Amino acid sequence: MAVDNIHEKIAAIASKELSGWLKDAEWRVENRAWLKHSQAIALRILRTLRAKNISQKELAEKIGVSPQQVNKIVKGRENLTLETIAKLETALDVVLLTLPPSGEITGDKPSKTANVPQKTAVKKPVAKTLKSV
Repeated sequence: MAVDNIHEKIAAIASKELSGWLKDAEWRVENRAWLKHSQAIALRILRTLRAKNISQKELAEKIGVSPQQVNKIVKGRENLTLETIAKLETALDVVLLTLPPSGEITGDKPSKTANVPQKTAVKKPVAKTLKSV
């Protein structure tokens, strides 16, 4: 009797619709490339807001969108336009997106070291010794 009661309670609170987790997971896999960028931008925005003591509502007013839109942006799941990124950069006085110098843009695939900062060679002074004769 107690088992029947438990099954009845579970049936009463369980959703009749499927959860959709598989569809969500497939969407994340299909959109992984831009989601990665969106999440990095969102993180930089959140850190900047915290550092500059700016609320999401204040940011929304600065860029002319609703606070709900800013909330979506900082969740890292918005496919941002270049226009929106530029507005965010101006409002926060921060760089969110960088591009390679125009001379480096070619049709070739980027090399694995394309985004790695190059170390500059530092010349060390050469110590000269005098030989006694």
